[in-house]
Amino acid sequence: MIALIEIKKSLDEILSKIDGDKKYISEIAKKITPINYKLLYVNETKCVRCNLCYKECPVDAIEKAKIKKPVKIIHDKCVKCEICAQTCPVGAIYVIEGKAEIKSNEVHYTIKEKSIPHRKIRLKNYELDKDKCVKCGICARYCPTGAIKVVIRKSIDVNLDLCMGCGACAEVCPKKCIKVESEIGDVIKTRDIEVNRDLCVGCMVCVEECPINVIEQDGDKVKINKDECILCGRCVEVCPVNAIKMWEKK
Repeated sequence: MIALIEIKKSLDEILSKIDGDKKYISEIAKKITPINYKLLYVNETKCVRCNLCYKECPVDAIEKAKIKKPVKIIHDKCVKCEICAQTCPVGAIYVIEGKAEIKSNEVHYTIKEKSIPHRKIRLKNYELDKDKCVKCGICARYCPTGAIKVVIRKSIDVNLDLCMGCGACAEVCPKKCIKVESEIGDVIKTRDIEVNRDLCVGCMVCVEECPINVIEQDGDKVKINKDECILCGRCVEVCPVNAIKMWEKK
C-alpha cells in the first residue's frame, strides 16, 4: 500500500462545528466506523487506448476508448474485482482504498493506493498491411514501448522485439490495417473466499446478487465456483448472516 493522504483530526473539534445533540452524534459515529471504500481510477494521460480492460471486464463496466477519448469506468456497474487494473499494460488504472475510523477520540482518514500485480501479455502475431497504411503516425503516438516509428506519409517501421502485444496500434488505426494477436496470462488471485456452511441459512441472496452467476444452491446451502469467481466481494456484502468470508492472500 502507498499512502496518498493521511489526516488526523480531533473528534471534539469536528463536533463543535455541528448543530444537534453532540453526544448522540458522537456515539453514532463511533458505532458506524470504521468505514471502508474502494475506487478504481483511470489516469487518462497514461491510457494508450488498447481497450484490453474493456475486453476483459466481466461485468461490462468500462466504456470503450476511442482515439480522442480514454477508457472510462462506469462506477455504477463496477464491482471492484480489480481485473482491469491487473490487465492494463501501462498501469493506467489504480485501485484506491479509503478508510475512516475513530481512534482515541480522533478521526483518522486515510487514502491509499493498493499495489496490484499485472498479468503477462505476450505477442503471438503481428500483421501490417502496408498497402492500406497511410503512414499517419497515430499508431506510433499511442505505442507505449516506442516499437513503431513513422515518417508521416512516407514510411513506417515496426520493431517486434520492442512490441508488448497490447494492440493499441490496431485499436487506433483509422484504416484498420494492423492486426495484433496476443496471449494474456490468467487473472492473478490475490484474495480467497469461503462459505461457512454452518452459518449459511440458504436464503440464496448471494445467488441472486452474484454478477457473474458462479454461486449456486447446494442442498439447503450454497457453494461458490472458486475457479470462475472474480472475487468482487458482492456476496460478502449482501450475506445477512456473515457466512461468506473473503480475505487477502499473504
